[in-house]
Amino acid sequence: MTDYLPLLSGLIGALIGAGASVAAQMIQARSQNKRDRTKLIVDMALADQRHKFEIAAKGCLAMTLYPLPVFVHYHAGLLTLLESNAMTPETLKTLKEENGKIIDMLEGKPPRT
Repeated sequence: MTDYLPLLSGLIGALIGAGASVAAQMIQARSQNKRDRTKLIVDMALADQRHKFEIAAKGCLAMTLYPLPVFVHYHAGLLTLLESNAMTPETLKTLKEENGKIIDMLEGKPPRT
């Protein structure tokens, strides 16, 4: 048994080292995915807000112009629905209602029930 002790120790050490490396890679990949997802949401929100501002500037549409958090919330919810394959008329209606609550809060209106 003592003849195999160095071999066994080396094998256990290699497994621990490989496991630590794989765990570090997984943690880095997860944080990179989160950063990429956040960047995508903010980019979509900025493009949507810019588009609404351009339409309003042309006088084509009478609309209320909302701050960026409204667009970020909407696009984050939309992306979540897309990723979970749960986009239905009901879930979109729920997202719109949640976004309406944020708009009301930003405008100082009482919360919707």
